Amino acid sequence: MGIFSGTNIRRTARMFGTAALFAAPLFALLGIAGLLGLGSFGGTAPVEILHSAPAGSPVELSNSVHGDTVWGQPDVDLAAVTCEASSTDGSRTVDLQIGPVEGSPSEVVDAQGATWTWLSATDSLDAVSRVTCSGGGLETVGTSVDPGDGKRGTPGAPFLVFAAFLLVLGLVLRRVTAPQSR
Repeated sequence: MGIFSGTNIRRTARMFGTAALFAAPLFALLGIAGLLGLGSFGGTAPVEILHSAPAGSPVELSNSVHGDTVWGQPDVDLAAVTCEASSTDGSRTVDLQIGPVEGSPSEVVDAQGATWTWLSATDSLDAVSRVTCSGGGLETVGTSVDPGDGKRGTPGAPFLVFAAFLLVLGLVLRRVTAPQSR
C-alpha cells in the first residue's frame, strides 16, 4: 500500500472536508463583523500625522497605496491656501486642489489629540514626493495616509462568500468520501 493509495487520498479529502466545515462558521463570523463594522473592522482608524513642517516648507509624502492627505493647523481659511506637490528633484510640480473630498472628514483629531484641517489629497498623483503649502493663516502642514471615507478595509461580503464556499466544499467532500456500505 503506497502513500498515494486510494484509501489515503480519501482520508485526506475527508479530513480536509471536516476542516472546511469547522472553518466556515469562523469566516461567517468575520463576515458579519465586517458588515456590522465591529472590532477592528469598524470605521477609520485615527489619523496619524507622519510628517510635518512649518507652512511654506516642503513636507515629505509617504506615497502609500491609498495616497496621502495634506492637513493644516490651526484654523485655516481654505480659500486663501495654496499647495504644490513636487518631485524630489523638482522636475515635476502640480498645484493641488484645496478642500476635502466628498465623503471625507474636513477636520480630524490625530492620535496625539491635535486638530487638523483637511487641505488636499494626493491619491491621483504619480511621481511626487513632497508638498509645500502656504497662506490662509496656515502655521503647520502635516501629511498622513489618506483616511478615506471610513469604509475601506471592511471585507464583510467576501468573507461571507468564502464561508459559503467552504461550507459547500466541506459538505461535498464529506459526502463523496463517506464510507460505502456493501
